[in-house]
Amino acid sequence: MRLHSLLLLLLCGIALPLQAAVHRITLRAVSLPSGQLAYQMVRHQVEDRGRTEDVTGRYAAGPTIPGPTIILTEGDTAYVTLEHGIRGSDLPVSLHVHGVHYPFDSDGTTKVLNQVADHVARPGKPYTYKWIAAPGTAGTWMYHDHAFGDPKVGAEDKGLFGTLIVNPASGKVDALIDGRIQKVNLRDIKREFVLWMHETTFWGQEINHIVNRQIPLWTNPTVGAREGDLVRFHVIGIGTAFHTFHLHGHRWIEPGTTHVVDTVNIGPISRTSFVVKAGEGVGPGDWHYHCHVIQHMQSGMMGKFRVIPSNR
Repeated sequence: MRLHSLLLLLLCGIALPLQAAVHRITLRAVSLPSGQLAYQMVRHQVEDRGRTEDVTGRYAAGPTIPGPTIILTEGDTAYVTLEHGIRGSDLPVSLHVHGVHYPFDSDGTTKVLNQVADHVARPGKPYTYKWIAAPGTAGTWMYHDHAFGDPKVGAEDKGLFGTLIVNPASGKVDALIDGRIQKVNLRDIKREFVLWMHETTFWGQEINHIVNRQIPLWTNPTVGAREGDLVRFHVIGIGTAFHTFHLHGHRWIEPGTTHVVDTVNIGPISRTSFVVKAGEGVGPGDWHYHCHVIQHMQSGMMGKFRVIPSNR
């Protein structure tokens, strides 16, 4: 498209097509020594503007709970191949994703449920799903099994769940920073913390943009940042329990609103994400986060947000 045509489109307020990337991803469902199940990143290649980049090294080397966090941008398409690596079982396993668009044969369900066909991986027979991060799908979403063990429900309760983050095409999100709501550039966020609330346990993962790596944090972790750093939290529920997530000393806005909160309700497969400035108005320290349901706190459902002085 010539320059004068591009300028004409912009002047007329016509949106230009998104510069979309294509992600080719291979995950493997495996069993852990504990008897739990987990997803493992095998390969992730990104095709963008005529170049192909292998980003597999950004993920943990082994299986993790939650599974690898897959990050897309509005306009991207992902082809996600699932391999069956669960020892001693020939039961099918799958990927069902929330929030994004996909064709029917990428639903991740079984014929018992959808009345048409299995969308599953079996030993020696991988299965490929197509996820489309169309405009309007920005947000924090989840993917999970919908087949293993119970052909209708699946085995997400055993550890087969992970996170999909679709970032807005604008590259910016709203946040409460320095006492006012403003647009934050995602490039300025140093760390992201993914916290899944499962029954009476937090399962965590860090996305560290300083070293460009994902770090498994496992259960009830301590997460941390330097005072003044921008960090983004993603909090997701799974299981049967309902929770209230509370972070001491910090406050944020409910997505899509101007409501300032420091506690949010989280039910099974509901989620929120928000940006805070570490230690804003309160300074460094080990700031507590926890579920505010008393029985869950009594069971140890808590961790720390460690804010260290900026000059350290």
